Amino acid sequence: MHNGSDIEVRWLKWEEAAEEILDLRRRVFMSELGWSEERVHHDSDPEGLHLCALSGGKIVAAISAYVYGPGAPGTAALELPDLDGPTVEIGKRVALQTHRGRLISTRIANSMVRQLCESLCPSRFFLIVRPSQYDHLLDRYAKRDFVVRGEVGSGDDAVTVMTVEGGEALERFYLRHRELTWESRSDDERLAIPSLVRFLADEGRGDLLAAERLGAENFYLDLLSLQEEAPRLSAQGRLVLAEQRPRLASTPFPPAPASLLDVGSGPGDYLAAVTEESPFAGYRVCGVEPAPQLLARARSNFPGLTFHQGTAYATGEADASHDVVTASFLFVHLRSPDLALLEMRRVLRPGGLLYVVDVDDAAFRGPDVVRRMLETYDREYAADRTILNDLPERAAEFGFQPVRSFSTTLGYVVDAEPGFGPDEIRLGREEAWSLLSFVRSQRGIEESFLEARDHYFGVECEIGVDIKTQVYRRRP
Repeated sequence: MHNGSDIEVRWLKWEEAAEEILDLRRRVFMSELGWSEERVHHDSDPEGLHLCALSGGKIVAAISAYVYGPGAPGTAALELPDLDGPTVEIGKRVALQTHRGRLISTRIANSMVRQLCESLCPSRFFLIVRPSQYDHLLDRYAKRDFVVRGEVGSGDDAVTVMTVEGGEALERFYLRHRELTWESRSDDERLAIPSLVRFLADEGRGDLLAAERLGAENFYLDLLSLQEEAPRLSAQGRLVLAEQRPRLASTPFPPAPASLLDVGSGPGDYLAAVTEESPFAGYRVCGVEPAPQLLARARSNFPGLTFHQGTAYATGEADASHDVVTASFLFVHLRSPDLALLEMRRVLRPGGLLYVVDVDDAAFRGPDVVRRMLETYDREYAADRTILNDLPERAAEFGFQPVRSFSTTLGYVVDAEPGFGPDEIRLGREEAWSLLSFVRSQRGIEESFLEARDHYFGVECEIGVDIKTQVYRRRP
């Protein structure tokens, strides 16, 4: 098996890489397939997004995406009706014959689709299939959730347009490509794919980023009843505060006077308790929460603190206005961690700290039947509940340097009394299971949930998950 370390993947600007990308297309489309020069080009190449794999500094595989707004001539010519949101065309996927066995173009294509969903939140994907490709491509794309929209043109100019659109279809499309990228993380050919969010921000194309559309999503509350979830949140907050005290004490927070912004502060209980700890004495504290019902509760219960409406992607805070940004149990509920990192970097002062606390489902320990239940939930959940494994690499792209890292196992241990140990919180049997009660809210998981619950309470077995704390400093 080849090792992916000899391959570098980059988003490239057209003006810098046009000739090399066109040369690669000619070698495949014209020399191998016998297509015309016209097929090598795309009218929107200069504005396209081009993800390329390089070996020895030379492009060996590439795929392009073209973004259209409502009323764009490119979609009108294909008889695609306008939608409320961007339409993305995927095309011009090529790879040198020497690298096709390594599936490099497949890997970068899967990553491109995932990142487009996580950063642009498209309302439609489409691709064009030409008559010479019908036999093998129509069926292949149909298996990837594309459906035939219709045929445009006539004679030799006729093309078939295939689309993915509509909420359910787009969500399946996203989850499928996310799972494919997950599968490739653990093999010997792993490719490091740079952030599309960072590329667009650096190139002055941040207007393409769908902060508002993504901010309107709330996967956590969409599945849960706040009335039922509130007691679990309170219990979780008390446990985490006890676990966090030594973590907070050993973190080099800036001295007061300083400012702290908590992103995703929920009902405010945890923020109110944390800011009573000695590291934050003399701090100005502000909480940001997108859900109106949680925001109202936080303002009512803690009138001495400042809370306002905002999201992880658009906090509403000024540039470089805070010394510390905290995010507790937030990243596992975000579709676009990169867009959140971009916003957190914006509001942090140079040298400021980003303090992240979250659960890591990848570190679950317990019976296989319970593990399968959790894995089923995670596959269908639109956010990534294993994000903390990737967060250090992602954060580095946005100028964050690791400062501290902690891990605490939380769960039930057979024949052990509830209590605290070194990097461990031991819970009672029922209390430990209650930490997984949120799983039942996912559609289609009821049978798996009941099977796991019956097994857990029917035999003597242990379960545990990790709460991880990661602290980063914003580089100047």
